[in-house]
Amino acid sequence: MNIAKKAFATYRKYWTSKLAASFTFVVFTLASLAIGLFGSYVFLILVPIIVLPIFVCLQLINSAFAKGMALTQKNFFSFYRSAFTPTMNGAYQVITSFLKAALVYLAMSFLVIIIMTQVFLTRSATFASEIDSMTALIANGGFQEALDAYESNATIIFISSISTLVSGGLSLLVFLHFIGRNTIVPHLAISMAALPGRIAYSVHRQGLKIFKHEFNSDYYKSVWIGIPLVLCGFTGGVLATYFFTNNAYLILLAGFAGAFILITPFLPYFLDVIEEIFKKYKDRYVQVSIDQAKKVYEEIKAASEMNEEQRQEIDKLINDLKNQSEKGNDEEKDSQSEE
Repeated sequence: MNIAKKAFATYRKYWTSKLAASFTFVVFTLASLAIGLFGSYVFLILVPIIVLPIFVCLQLINSAFAKGMALTQKNFFSFYRSAFTPTMNGAYQVITSFLKAALVYLAMSFLVIIIMTQVFLTRSATFASEIDSMTALIANGGFQEALDAYESNATIIFISSISTLVSGGLSLLVFLHFIGRNTIVPHLAISMAALPGRIAYSVHRQGLKIFKHEFNSDYYKSVWIGIPLVLCGFTGGVLATYFFTNNAYLILLAGFAGAFILITPFLPYFLDVIEEIFKKYKDRYVQVSIDQAKKVYEEIKAASEMNEEQRQEIDKLINDLKNQSEKGNDEEKDSQSEE
């Protein structure tokens, strides 16, 4: 049975609880987006306080259903504090992913606006005349008049909306791509005696250098359906606000809201896929961590003499990782025999 089928089987078994948990996360996300109407800085503040911790709650309780945990409000929010522990700190790499997505947004916005403006300038004499009028107003010091003409110009509003649709949708996909692949890191951190999230991410990144092609194949074959869902939801949100405002920020928020609404039933399946992928690659990740520990061991030995206490600590770390790998193999064999 491949990863997608295993994940779907788990999803189907606990689908009511999983959907309810996913709905809770999306409601909190939509509420954060709504509060973000007061300013972009407000939404950015709410991400580490509300959105990310509630996503941690969703991921952890989504895994706990198979272990017999019931879906209650208390059980769901019992994982909230976990988001602020060293185990989760740096696991998802939210800031790095956001900066990459922001760069994509700025680059695509610039490219789309330049291309579309040139097309309209060459094909529409009226638009070219309007741009000349704005330029003349600026040259004569009429900056406010030029700004008013710019903001009320139908062609410019259309270009801006298309730019928001294209660049916003693509940057959202880029952000979810990086966050999505990093959702395996909490599993990795928890499985290795609460390894700090940043170190677990380092193991994940090093592991991808070794088995990136196979990992990506398993990942995208299982979650590709999420791409059209995100794009359709984002497009729907943008179109829903197109006739009511030309504020790019408000349009973006509506697009994000539409995307999250549409992927609500997809999120639990996605998290089940991530868990199945982790089960498949766990031993390889453990081996990567063992290799990294040995490398540090050799570097310390080469740099200076190691005392007996330091040597014992590193030996214990390596042995613990090996024992976890062997334990994981035994558990996998037991689960396969039960099936």
